[in-house]
Amino acid sequence: MEKKTLSERYADEVLTDNTALNHYSQCKGCVFRDKTTVSGEECGWQKAVCHIYGRSTASRLKYSSGELVFPYTPVEPGDKPNEVYNNTANCEYYEQEKRKK
Repeated sequence: MEKKTLSERYADEVLTDNTALNHYSQCKGCVFRDKTTVSGEECGWQKAVCHIYGRSTASRLKYSSGELVFPYTPVEPGDKPNEVYNNTANCEYYEQEKRKK
């Protein structure tokens, strides 16, 4: 069997910068999410830690400009599961945030 070149092996792949993958999308409305905002837009739900997951990671976090820096991808066993990261399974702790009236 002839060995394929790199371009032949990945010819049908769709390249992305991963923003289209929408990791942790189920966490967006969860009451346990990290509610960090940047320029007025909430983005903390996209992180690997929340109020349920990531206590061991959170205990060793570094400060940047006086703020805690939370990881965006799972780095330790206690962080959000990869299934939640990839949106292939529902989070067992998910709880919808109640909307303000």
